[in-house]
Amino acid sequence: MHAARYRAFLDAWVRRCGAPLIMACLLVWTIPAYGSPSAGPAARSLKAAVLVSRNIRPYLEAMEGFKTGLSEGSGTDIQVIGMENLRPSDKAGLVRRLCGENPDLLVGVGPEAALFIWKEIPDNRIIKLYLMVLNPEKVFGAGKDPCGISLNIPVHVQVNMIQKALPDVRRPGIFYDPRINDDFFRKAVEGASSTGITIVPLNIGSKKDIPSVLEKKWNELDAIWMIPDRTVISESIIHYVIKEAFIRKLPVIGFNRFFYDAGAAMAFVFDYETLGRQCAQEALRAAAGNPCRYMPPVFDVWINPLVVDKLGLKIPDTYDPPIRLGP
Repeated sequence: MHAARYRAFLDAWVRRCGAPLIMACLLVWTIPAYGSPSAGPAARSLKAAVLVSRNIRPYLEAMEGFKTGLSEGSGTDIQVIGMENLRPSDKAGLVRRLCGENPDLLVGVGPEAALFIWKEIPDNRIIKLYLMVLNPEKVFGAGKDPCGISLNIPVHVQVNMIQKALPDVRRPGIFYDPRINDDFFRKAVEGASSTGITIVPLNIGSKKDIPSVLEKKWNELDAIWMIPDRTVISESIIHYVIKEAFIRKLPVIGFNRFFYDAGAAMAFVFDYETLGRQCAQEALRAAAGNPCRYMPPVFDVWINPLVVDKLGLKIPDTYDPPIRLGP
């Protein structure tokens, strides 16, 4: 449409619709709808590559959630690349291929795939996001500021959830290796300082220290809080700690559904497909021209009603999300 005809069209439209309606239309067109991925420029067709570190269920569910969320928000061409069995020569070929295809989005599911994207794909015009990465600052290195969805629930938020979900708990002990999680412990102490909760350190150097540390500390505890820590956590240790705590009528707080199923009174739980959708929303937001951000994960808190009842713990009659009675 030529400029003169376009101006005539606008003048006629304004006379017909009136200025208030015009302003309303402009507002609808220009205000971004966060949480509505199909709105705005992000609805254009996007080309995305999703690299998956390993073929394990949590990563695959997160990948499927990302694909679904991205497809709902735009026309997409999504390719999924498994990295578990790639040889060094395969990885070099993958770098050349991705650089040649120049996708709009690169997503690394799991730490290995995420680190590969940031280290090996130099094109800063490509939007890069990570998904399903615990402690991204340790994966990417200090001073780096990549964007995506981590597996880290802010520590002060966890303390707040414990206070609300299990109000009888006042002296939880945290099992941790100081070489790995000293920062987490310090943040927990800071987060608890205004709540009336005292965090008791259960610091160990190896799994064999656990029985002796517990024996010394049982009288100081009214709960055990287990966090992701490769020195502490194994399936057998989880069962051992939950059993010993149950004998002493103490609740255990864990960080995934395995803890809940094993008899923990409370667990922080992720729906991995939901995390994938959350990452897709952030990707669409970035594709619309907004700064890409680090985002804490969406999570639920499950209370185990059977365990709580057997331990004789008092809990609130109702809970506000994300806290709820588990299945």
